Amino acid sequence: MKAGNLNKIMSLITDARLSSYKETDVDGIDVLIQRYLFNIEVCEAFYPILSLFEIALRNSICNSICKVITKEFLLKEASRRDILTENDHKNLLKTVERLKNSGMKITNDRLISEMTLGFWIHLCTKNYKTKLWDKKGFFESVFPNYKPISQLKSIGMLQNELLKVLKLRNRIFHHEIIINSKISLKDYYNLIRDLLYLMSNDMVELLDSLNRIEIISRQKP
Repeated sequence: MKAGNLNKIMSLITDARLSSYKETDVDGIDVLIQRYLFNIEVCEAFYPILSLFEIALRNSICNSICKVITKEFLLKEASRRDILTENDHKNLLKTVERLKNSGMKITNDRLISEMTLGFWIHLCTKNYKTKLWDKKGFFESVFPNYKPISQLKSIGMLQNELLKVLKLRNRIFHHEIIINSKISLKDYYNLIRDLLYLMSNDMVELLDSLNRIEIISRQKP
């Protein structure tokens, strides 16, 4: 690539961003750009995987709340806070306001689809142990394939794994580097696969049909 073109690219991507792709002191700008583009390809490959996981998680949680606790969960919470923490409730109200300003009808299904992955994973933390996860049959409904040796079903045992997925998702959606993570790309995929398996065997089959991570991983510059 010509020096002039490299300078233009560097000015737009920035030295600070490209420097995070440096692995040795002798790595040239061409290699850094190749790794930058490779990172984009990897993020692209994870997008459908994260999408499938997010849809499965939010619907598994909502179906379980409807079955075990209350119907029209988010619609009711928008009117009166009974389950959500104050911060999560504020995020729900912001979503309701945004939909109203867009002229959209506020329905429970629409709210389910509009809330972020972070919102749903926050529901899978110890903050909701009493309000959700200690309710009889709730854990088993969300994660029917969860069978620990001790048979002790605790959201605390899954919380950190789910938060790892959220961190990956946020790095991808904010265009950050993921190819130098301490967790390998294959391990990230297996983490998401294992969590999805806890919800549904059939969804795992769909996930595997989308998987390009192993093939792409071998192409790293």
